[in-house]
Amino acid sequence: MKKLLFLLIVVFLFFGNTLVQGQKMKIGDLSGIYILETDSKYQALSDDRNYSSLELHTNGTYTLGKAVVKFSPVMEQCDCASKGKWSVIADNVIEITSEDYYLKQKGYTYDIKKENKLSQDSLYIQVVFPTDFHPVKLDFTFNHNNSKRFTTDKTYIVLPKSKYLWNRRTATNQISFSVNADISGTKLYKSRMLFEIFEESINTEKFNSLTISLPNFDRCFFEFEPYKQQLIYIKDKNQLLWQGETWRK
Repeated sequence: MKKLLFLLIVVFLFFGNTLVQGQKMKIGDLSGIYILETDSKYQALSDDRNYSSLELHTNGTYTLGKAVVKFSPVMEQCDCASKGKWSVIADNVIEITSEDYYLKQKGYTYDIKKENKLSQDSLYIQVVFPTDFHPVKLDFTFNHNNSKRFTTDKTYIVLPKSKYLWNRRTATNQISFSVNADISGTKLYKSRMLFEIFEESINTEKFNSLTISLPNFDRCFFEFEPYKQQLIYIKDKNQLLWQGETWRK
């Protein structure tokens, strides 16, 4: 419905726009860096418009840049809010789709160190993030059974095998692991909610201790903004209208 309303607005603006006259603009005409016009003094701290620029590259990719917090160099910052592909789909409309819809990002990379130690009646799981920034909940599902599901905000857990796994005669268990964003207290959230990390068959009798490392699950990956067929209005070859704001080359 939102996409239909946007298209109707675009059609209306198209007929009133004398700068675009029935000829689809080429990528070369539109490529460049578009700066978000704003009078906000602390743009980087904005909940909904903390961007600096939108760069449309000549190779058909885009980069949505984040505004920088200049007065706090200690704060971990990300230059890029989103990146992916862009194309001209109508006389005055650009469409963007972020890279997470067509490739596996590095943030999903994981490694499992399997060991056998401590009590054989328990399964020990340690999850290691690259930084202390991980406002998430960890979700484990065993053998595709939601009644055998465990969710926690702790990075180290000890689970009784008798409660979550097959009986001891069945050594191999299917373990699914995902990370869920914890958005409690967040005013506006634009990133992803669910990160499905892996589903593996593990011999929990042979290995009852698992250390799961997520070396690239950092703040920038966590805050990456997804866009699927998002539409941007072309006002002219030097101006774009997107998210209710003007972006000028």
